[in-house]
Parts: sequence; structure tokens; C-alpha cells
Amino acid sequence: MEQNYSSDAPIIDPSLDKFNRYPFAQRISSVISQRKDPSSIVVGIYGAWGEGKTSVLNFIEKELQDEIDVVCLRFNPWRFGNEDEMLVNFFYDLANAIDQNIQTGKEKVGEFLEKYAKLPATLLGKTEIAEGIVSLFSKADVEELRVRIEELLEHEKKRIVILVDDIDRLEKKEIHAVFRLVKLTADIKYTAYVLAFDKHVVSSALQERYGSDNGGTGNSFLEKIIQVPLHLPQIDFEDLRSFCFREIDEVLKFSKINLSKSEVTQFANYFTKGIEPHLKTPRQAKLYTNILMFSLPILRNEVNTVDLMLIEGVRVFIPKVYSLIRDNKGLFLNDIKSGFGHNHDEKEKERRKQQIEEALKEYSKEESKQIIDLLCFLFPKLNNIFNNVHYGSDWEQEWSEKQRICSPQYFQRYFTYAITSRDVSDQEINAILELSTNYSVDVVVDKIKEVMNKRNAETFISKLRRLSKNFTSIQSKNLALSISRLGSMLPNPEQLFQFMNPFGQGAMFIGDCIENLDTEEERFKFAEKIIYSADSLSFAAECLFGFRRDTEEHPNPKGFSKEEYMDLAVKLSNRISRDLSDEGRIEVNKLKSFPSLLSIWNEYGETGEASEFIKKQIDDNHDFVFELLNAYTPTAFGEFGSKKSSLERENYDSIKRIIDPLIIVEAINKVYPNLSIDEKYPRFLEGVSRNEELSRQFLWLHNYVQKGKQH
Repeated sequence: MEQNYSSDAPIIDPSLDKFNRYPFAQRISSVISQRKDPSSIVVGIYGAWGEGKTSVLNFIEKELQDEIDVVCLRFNPWRFGNEDEMLVNFFYDLANAIDQNIQTGKEKVGEFLEKYAKLPATLLGKTEIAEGIVSLFSKADVEELRVRIEELLEHEKKRIVILVDDIDRLEKKEIHAVFRLVKLTADIKYTAYVLAFDKHVVSSALQERYGSDNGGTGNSFLEKIIQVPLHLPQIDFEDLRSFCFREIDEVLKFSKINLSKSEVTQFANYFTKGIEPHLKTPRQAKLYTNILMFSLPILRNEVNTVDLMLIEGVRVFIPKVYSLIRDNKGLFLNDIKSGFGHNHDEKEKERRKQQIEEALKEYSKEESKQIIDLLCFLFPKLNNIFNNVHYGSDWEQEWSEKQRICSPQYFQRYFTYAITSRDVSDQEINAILELSTNYSVDVVVDKIKEVMNKRNAETFISKLRRLSKNFTSIQSKNLALSISRLGSMLPNPEQLFQFMNPFGQGAMFIGDCIENLDTEEERFKFAEKIIYSADSLSFAAECLFGFRRDTEEHPNPKGFSKEEYMDLAVKLSNRISRDLSDEGRIEVNKLKSFPSLLSIWNEYGETGEASEFIKKQIDDNHDFVFELLNAYTPTAFGEFGSKKSSLERENYDSIKRIIDPLIIVEAINKVYPNLSIDEKYPRFLEGVSRNEELSRQFLWLHNYVQKGKQH
């Protein structure tokens, strides 16, 4: 294409005529130019918006330019702000067109007009009000002007043809004005009007002005003015169809998109059945391909091309359905929730079905069926409603891999034409995969830092996980090591299912990558490397939990045996010992996984080492005991978010496995020497600090356990 966007401007060159408009225009020109009858004639060319009326007028004007006895005037009523201005300018335009073609020394029409009126102030550039406008249009003046024009045209052997376009795009009062003008002047001999407009639009406007209860008044008014009503020849649908597909092909070439044979077949099949019946004019085809010219390049490699081309077709040709899709994501993507009983499921199916059918009520039964078939292709879960075919969640992986509009991960892209701040470009993902094949881990880490941030980390890791089964061994290693070195970048908000946040998903991704390695030895050595390369103890521990295991309950040939897992836990405990000991005084609130780290260290490290570390921390800082208790306290999730709840018996038991509870009791007593043990468990305490609340809860639990021992 010579330009990015295909103009839907009317054509002038007959060689560009794709819809057989030129012969039609030639015939009209011939009839007008060869007409011997001096009486005026008004030709109406009827056609809907975008059907080519202006191109026909262009062709008529071009044909008449070669006729020496014809004067052509292209009058544009859009230029004028009010009716008086339009009427005055029509006569001056008419006079100018005639005067330019007068060869004799006769008085010109323009000079004749000056006797009656001055040009409007807006045209002369003056501020005073133009004089004479009203008198110009008196019956006597118009009659004298008519006679003068007729005599001049007869003497010069000229016929004037007035072409008026876009009448249907004027405001209603302006449409009335145009037809008053035509009615006023159309009886001037040797003149011909060619008016191009949408008959339905114009007759409706005239109906409001001149109509009564009889709905045909607008048409009757037109019939009195239009002497030769001509409808634009119907465009051969095959010509229109071919035109549309040629334009689509040009857009694909411009966008550097090559569809496979199966994709071409898929698009053509659903476009032809679901969208093509609504293609009526060349302008619609231009509008559609111009939209594709925008969306295809900007979303190239980011969405499924066939889906994008089809949904843009829905946008242009079936706009109500497009709005329904855009504004009701769940209607088209979500499963019907089972578990409420068969009757509930059927009611929900019927509700969704009615919602979609409501948007299709203006279409015929056959058209609606074809549109529904198209929607069921774009959104397969609709088949559960319309065809009793169920697509389960196992299909969602495939839809995501193919970047389809029915995938929750991709749906929004089709309507925003952009990668949102919570999304990640597939091209960026592909670039990272390519780097992971050919470059070092350092390069991959730098690239991930460019792409991933706190807002899109969840999407980023999810995409990597979905693709991980196809990674090569080298990609698996480089990407797993890269993520292990970026664990602190992964958001780790406290939530009910902690493993589902980006932090936990990052660790599970590393587990996915380890499973891709070929041998048991390679998997073990690489897992060991991950433990030491993780950028924090917390993420190292999370990675250990994410390693796949091979157990009797959950057999996995590529998982770690009990012995291998224990060896890896020992490696981690060694790192915990080294890192925490080197750190000296620690802030427990910075280690969300502190209880897990202590548990691993205590179970797999040197005997008593974790206990001694905790004891030293308490000795060095009495407040550390409260940080420790708070770290072991569970998080409660509710309507208004999450918060730390009460210390429970299981938390007490976990602490007891690490350190003697008496050490905790002694540390509490140093801060709260006179703290008595509550009669009942102090779950809800008002007006008490968090440290005191934890202290009283721990003391109560410790006392409860000791009493149990005594009994």
C-alpha cells in the first residue's frame, strides 16, 4: 500500500473504479449533455452512506468537462453557516460559472446581480450587514434573474449542470434549505441539477418539516422535486468481497504478517459466515481494513492474529455484540460454576444465552446462528451454552499458548491495544528465551530486570511457567538461575495460599526447570546450585519447598527421593548457619520465612546450633523475643485484609522444638516482671500492647502445657 492507511475518499480516476460506477455516470452525463429540451431537469442519485455517490458525481463532472456546451457547477452547501448565506452564495457561484463561459460582450450575470444585492459581509470581509439580501429573493427579482439567465444560456448555447453532494450529511434545517433552493431555481431553463443523497435520511428530515400523520409526506415532497430518481446500481457482492479481501491482504503485507494455510482457512471460514453478510459498502471494507492497519502492527506477536482480525470484524460490522464482549469478560470466558445443583446450572446457562441473544435480536435467525457460531469459535466455553459441548480448564493452557482472546491472560489486550502495566509483552518473553539460549546468566538477569517489576511479576512468572515444559536444558538452567538471583524482586504478600503469590510461583518455576533436566545427578547438582545462588535465605527455603519429590503417595520419576531431599535440606541448613551467624544481630520482621528457616536448621543442621543462635539473639536484645513470637504467630485473612492473630498451641510447639520455652519465659519476665497468668486464654485483649499480648498468650500456653505434663 502506498500509504499506511487506506483512504476511503471518493475516486476521480475511472481506472480505479472497482464497482462499475463509471458506466452509470457516463450514461447520466450523456443524457444531460445531449438533451435538446430547454426545460430544467432534476436528477436524484440515491444511495446509502459509503456506496459511492460522490465518486459518481466525480465521474459525471469529469465526463462533462469535455462537453463545450455544458457548464459544470459543484455547489457545496457545507460551506455556509446559515440559509441566507447559502442562498446568496449559490446565485453568485451560479453567476460566476456562467460568466466564465460567456464569449460575447453581453452583460454578465454577476454584474446583473450587483444591481440587486451585495455579497454577504462574511464573504466581503466587512463587518457591516450586507444589504439587499431580502430583496434578492423576492418573487419579482427571482423572475427577472431567471429570465436573464435563460436568455444568456440560450444565446450562448450553454446548459449548466449543478452537482450537489452530501445533502444527507447536513443538519435537518440545512436539508430543508437546500430543497427550498432547488424548488426556487429548478425551473430555470437550460439547467440541470444532479443531487446525491441517502433517500431515507432526506425524506425523514423533510417529513419532520412538511409531514403530517401520513408517513409518506417526505417521499411525496421529493417526488415533486426529483424528476429522474436513480438508485446507484447495486454492487456485485463478489466484487465487494474481493475488494475487502484484497485490502486485508495488503494490510497483512504491510504489517509483515504471514498467515499459515490453516490460519487463512480458519479466518476465511468464520469471516465469510459470521461477518461477511453484514458487509454492504466499500466504505465499510475500508473502515475495517484501516482498523486492522492500526491493530495488527501494534499487537503483532502479542495476540492471536486470526482472533484479532475476527474480533475487529465484529467491532465494525456487529458493534452491539462487540460492546457486549468488551464489557462482559466473564460471560464469554468463565465456566458455569457447578456445585449448586443441576437446576442452578441450567438457569445460569439460560441467563447467559438470553443476554447474548438480546444483542442479536435485530438480526435474522440465520444471521444470528452464524454470529453465534463465530462467537463459539472465539470463545469455546460458549459451546456449553449453545451446543452442549464442554471445554474444561485443561484447554486453557493451549488457549494461552496460542494467545487467544478466550484466554484470561490475553483477553484485555484485544480491547486496549496495549500491554498494560500488569502484563508482559510476549515479544519480551521471547527475547528473554532467546538470550537464555545464547548468553550468560548475567545477561539474562539484566534483561529480566528491564522487563519484570513489582506490578507485572505475577504475570511474568506465570508466562514462564506455562512455557517451561518446552524449554531446552540450557534454557532451563539459565532461567532458573536467573530467577533464583532475583527472588527478592518477586512480591511476597501474605495471603491464604502463600505458594500462589509471585514469590512462591517463582520457586515452583525453578522446580519446573529442574524437572526438565535429563539425569538424576544433573538435577541434584543443579538444585544444590540453586540453594546457594538464591539471593536470600527466604527464597532459598522457598525453592527447597518447590523442588519436586518422588514419594509413595505422589510418585514422580523426576522428583527427588527422600534421601536426596534430605541432602538438599542439609545444604540449605549449612547456608542458614553461615549467613545468619555472619549477620550477627538480625531483624526477624525482615525474614517472613524465619520459622521455616529455623525449622530446617534445627532438623538438618548441627544439633543445638539453631537453639544457641536464638538464645544468643535473646541475650543480646530482650526485644528479640517478641519479634520471634510475632514471627511464629499466624496471619488471619478477613474482609478488610490480613493481620497477625493470636499465638496458638501449634505455634508454641514449633517454638519449643527450637528452643527451651523457659528461655522465652525468662526473657518475658525481664521485660514484664509482674505479669500474671490469665485464667482463660487471653485471645482478645484491648488497651494492651502487642508485646504484652504475645507475652500473656505464651505464658498461658506454657502453663497449660506444664499442667498437662503434671497430670
